[in-house]
Amino acid sequence: MVVTKAAVVAQTVRSLRNYGATRKYFHTDPGGTNSRLDTIQAGILQLKLPHLMDWNLERNRLASYYDQALAPLAAQGIIPIKNVSAQGHVYHLYVIKITTACPIDRTRLQLELNSQDIQTGIHYPIPCHLQPAFQFLGHRAGDFPHAEALSQEILSLPMYPGLTTEQIDRVVVAIKSALAAAESPTVATASI
Repeated sequence: MVVTKAAVVAQTVRSLRNYGATRKYFHTDPGGTNSRLDTIQAGILQLKLPHLMDWNLERNRLASYYDQALAPLAAQGIIPIKNVSAQGHVYHLYVIKITTACPIDRTRLQLELNSQDIQTGIHYPIPCHLQPAFQFLGHRAGDFPHAEALSQEILSLPMYPGLTTEQIDRVVVAIKSALAAAESPTVATASI
């Protein structure tokens, strides 16, 4: 599904979803495909679409709660990715950055959270310019250092309409616990 106010985008998407046809049996774009919704998908979408605005508002509220709960962890290298969009943000994902100041690396943090049944994701581990689909552009590792660094530092935390603040608190407590464990010196026991 695509939602747009731009007439040219709407026209292009309508064409692409139907084998590149701008009208019946008249195909102008070879990049088109058959992407029409089947009846079941259309029925589900028809039921869900009226809730979209409320779900987006809920995601914003939950992201704000995450921002506040995670703010104290900035000194330990856990930084929420801030919304800088002038048009707003729907927080399809809630993403944090694990900086070099963090006593635990992303892989270990992700494993710690997963061990507590907190699912996380890495969106996306390979930057666009290094994807095989864009190899023809000739970019190499190092061409976009910020994108490459972020691909190694970001972690998506649970985010969905229906997520509760109690669940977010559980995620934050688990992150704090992982940080505390990483900062504690290991106590070695000597045998006598």
